[in-house]
Amino acid sequence: MSTAKNQHQRRKLAVAAIAGLAIIFSLATYYMTGFQTSTAHQPAPTPDPKVVAPLPPQRACQDSPRADGASSPGDDFSMHLSKTGSQHPQFSRVVNVGFEDITAEDPARIPEIARRLDSVNATGVSLSIGRLDWVAFPWPAQRDVESSEVAQTGRDYVAEAISAFRCDAQGKRRAIYLNIDTLLGRELERQPSLSGINTEGHPSKNWASISAWKEGGLETRLVELVSEAVRRYAPDGINVTELMFPSYTFGDDDLKNFEKFSERSDWPRSADGTIDSTSEQIYLWRSKTVTSIMKKVADSLDETGPVLTMDVRSPANEDPRGRPDSGQDYGQLLQVVDRLNIWNFRGIASSNRFSTNELVQRYIKQEPEKYSLEIGLWEGEGAMGSSSVSKELRNAEDHSLLHVSITPTSLMDDSIWSVLEGAWSQLPDARQDAG
Repeated sequence: MSTAKNQHQRRKLAVAAIAGLAIIFSLATYYMTGFQTSTAHQPAPTPDPKVVAPLPPQRACQDSPRADGASSPGDDFSMHLSKTGSQHPQFSRVVNVGFEDITAEDPARIPEIARRLDSVNATGVSLSIGRLDWVAFPWPAQRDVESSEVAQTGRDYVAEAISAFRCDAQGKRRAIYLNIDTLLGRELERQPSLSGINTEGHPSKNWASISAWKEGGLETRLVELVSEAVRRYAPDGINVTELMFPSYTFGDDDLKNFEKFSERSDWPRSADGTIDSTSEQIYLWRSKTVTSIMKKVADSLDETGPVLTMDVRSPANEDPRGRPDSGQDYGQLLQVVDRLNIWNFRGIASSNRFSTNELVQRYIKQEPEKYSLEIGLWEGEGAMGSSSVSKELRNAEDHSLLHVSITPTSLMDDSIWSVLEGAWSQLPDARQDAG
């Protein structure tokens, strides 16, 4: 009886040991596979905000313009130093990929764009990674700004796009620019006090006030987003878009900011007592604000960091400063950024005051390395036709511009990709001569 009991106890111990080992093995498998088992019933632990998930495997490039601070022997790019000390190509043809394509549900969309980039001989790609309140990557330290796509899937759409676009089919390295949109939508719904106010007292649904930028934390948030993007992805360039103050700068908090700048006690007034929104003092105030924001961004980039570029509206009149009415004084901005991308959006009335030839003669010809011509495809409710796009591309190439980009890929059908391929087909020779 004692022997049987002992055998029974030994069997129980063996079963318990096996069960224990099974549990340990299951837990190890659970943690090693990134919590891929039974997560539906247990909340995941809070990630360490300092830990960044490894990037997906990338195809090795044959050359790397930024390796060791200089171009490699087989590199086609002529390089020069940016304001921050980093190097970037003196010649570029860039395709802009919008947020809608970066986060597309169709798994074939990114590979398709990668093939298209090969076909048109693009030297670089600009990726729209989101807004201050809506980003395309997991950000444990700022969960509230993750886009719905990221919140639902946990995917790092930016890393996936970089992995797909970094190298072309021949192993040539492309420049990667990360584009940050400064318009706000969701954030203004959550914090309406940040909204800009126009002269009629109506709040904006997209534009924050100057005081929200300078005293309300938005300037700091932009710097934080830029720093996070640089830390994660080590891009060749950071581009800031939609940073302007076209009309919504007349709230009470903005008046206090304006009074500090102008040493006035009220807004400039017209003869009828209404706010003179065309006052030169208002233009100077807006321009100083935009430039100071961009300087904070530039100061956050170290000496080996990416180049800093910025989108600017096309001139609306003969003012040589560009768009001081929106706070975009080209000369001031070029003191703190490496290059300005002038919007050449022929299908949008507010951006087609000057032709390509006029923009070149007025701005780009004087400092060709400081400007890029950005061709936009928007027109009415759709896209420009391929013949119009071909004309703009041809105009750009006729002027031998150093920097040209086209935006966005979501409006590019087969015909537009085809004209782009034709326009940029001879670029390897142009790269060699760019210096």
